[in-house]
Amino acid sequence: MSEISWRFPKLDNGAEQGINDGGIATFKGSELYSNLAREICQNSLDAKQEGKDTVVVEFKIEKLKKTDYPSLTGLDSIFSECKDYWQNRMDTKLERFIKEAEDKLNSNYVDMLVISDYNTTGLNGAKAEKHKKSKWRALTHSNGVTEKGQGSAGSHGIGKNAPFACSSFRTVFYNSYAQDDGIKAFQGVARLISHTHDGEDTQGIGFYQNSARATPIFEDDPCAFRDKLNRTEYGTDVVIAGFKSTPTWNEDIEKAVLSNFFVAIYRGTLIVKIDNVTIDNKNLKARIEYYAKKEIATGSSDKRINTILEFYYALSEPDEVVNGNILEENDVELYIKVNDKYSKSIAEMRSIGMVIRTRHRNIFTRYAAVMIVKDGKLNNLLKETEPPAHDKWDPGILEDDEKEMKRAEKAKTKLIRWVNDTIAEKCKIEVSDEMDLEGVSAYLPFDEDDKSLGVDIDNLDTPDSDTKLNEPKKIKPNIRKVTLTAKKVTGKKDDNVEPHNGSQGGKGSGSGGTEDPNGKDKVSVPKSGNSSVNTPQVTRQRIVKMPSDSTYRIAFVLENDCSKVNITLKALGDDGNKEKVKVINYKIGNKKVTVNAEQMSLKNIQANTLNEVFVTLEHHEKMALELLIY
Repeated sequence: MSEISWRFPKLDNGAEQGINDGGIATFKGSELYSNLAREICQNSLDAKQEGKDTVVVEFKIEKLKKTDYPSLTGLDSIFSECKDYWQNRMDTKLERFIKEAEDKLNSNYVDMLVISDYNTTGLNGAKAEKHKKSKWRALTHSNGVTEKGQGSAGSHGIGKNAPFACSSFRTVFYNSYAQDDGIKAFQGVARLISHTHDGEDTQGIGFYQNSARATPIFEDDPCAFRDKLNRTEYGTDVVIAGFKSTPTWNEDIEKAVLSNFFVAIYRGTLIVKIDNVTIDNKNLKARIEYYAKKEIATGSSDKRINTILEFYYALSEPDEVVNGNILEENDVELYIKVNDKYSKSIAEMRSIGMVIRTRHRNIFTRYAAVMIVKDGKLNNLLKETEPPAHDKWDPGILEDDEKEMKRAEKAKTKLIRWVNDTIAEKCKIEVSDEMDLEGVSAYLPFDEDDKSLGVDIDNLDTPDSDTKLNEPKKIKPNIRKVTLTAKKVTGKKDDNVEPHNGSQGGKGSGSGGTEDPNGKDKVSVPKSGNSSVNTPQVTRQRIVKMPSDSTYRIAFVLENDCSKVNITLKALGDDGNKEKVKVINYKIGNKKVTVNAEQMSLKNIQANTLNEVFVTLEHHEKMALELLIY
């Protein structure tokens, strides 16, 4: 038997490993390629060689003939052993995983996504002892372990699972040439399930390596797969076996790169190559514009790339560039551009140039803003509050260190408030002298997960909960009367007006209409003089932010029965102005209605009855909302 083969350590009466892997599940879902691009590019940026200005990351698909590579043919028997081991406990998820893997392994060629970086340091420590620091072991032989330094993007050691989520085999190969120790190393890692091999039960995680020594494959070991990669420069190759490709995989990864790393590319610290397309600071604008136009041409409801284009202009052609002082002098910079077509969005990131999150901040003027935290104390502190997906700043992650958690909460609150106040100041418009804008953003919600704001929630039940909504607060009824004046006039025929029926009218006087059996309202012809029409009389109303993104619960009670009411929500901006908010959908009872409009219409609302409506809004941030019922 060759010394180079797959090796799965013995289970030795330890815990079995099944198909459910929390680390891999973190990166699955609709953002699969986005998660992959974020993790790969941030890792490469973190590993930039000293003295090099630009990191280069390349994505390309290689189709390998399976029989030419023992690392692939060896997977056939492993999946067969997995299937036999779990045959009496096979659930749908496991059955689907094994079938997908077997179908791909039955082909003559296997898709491999090869991701290579250059001008990076590679992974040192491939020959280090087990208890010594080693970037190689942190990546290939550990969970939740990281060897990154301060200021780097990753801090949990979980991001390494993103490539496994993109593999039908849950198998990834690593090839590295390390600058620090000059060692070249190659190894495969399969995160599978427990099975039986040669009569011994095994663990679920196995390694393609020098099995005799239980070490990576080094330069003096024969390995056809390693030789094909032909790594001659410092850096790392990550190869995803059985890549879950789609017809648009390259475009999807490119859009993910543009969405998340436009700042790093603009500043020249990152170049990304995907198949035959190169994305750098020379063609960045053109590539963003290309996908922005495709979004509009296809009528896509997702305008993510168009928002990125706004951010690009804010960065490259700002109306204002402002520096802030949060923990140190000039430790954050804010780029602002005003345009009456912009989406009022803010991109937030740290010094590495990867977008952590985007949020919508409602003020009357339309704008786009890019916030970048520079290297330093604030940058390092915020890094520690990021979850594995690096998509927000959550000081609660530091709960084991209460002092540090409070420090992070205070810094985050100060940072976001400074951003909000600066945007409100730089984008302010002419308003009445009676309106006081000084410090107004300090009293408005700006971030739904910020503990410093407090939460106006009595009950956090979801729309599917059996628990009823707490009694809403009483308010003064918003009864309005609109005076109508009707006068007797002499009618005159207008040939340009189309009649309302197909018979072109008639000579009879008509019946005056009939009652609608489904409604209680009566319609009558106005008489001469003044009359009045009552809007729905609201006796109680309340709006509560729900835990899920963009979702609010509306509760209201009407004094009278109404066959139809319209509901509109208005967001209060930092400048005191109000703007209608687009509703994506709403749920009343078990009925969910998609609207994508600024108005909802409800029918047959009964008097003195509590009505609950759960609405999903276009934007994610917590807003001060006004409820209009008419």
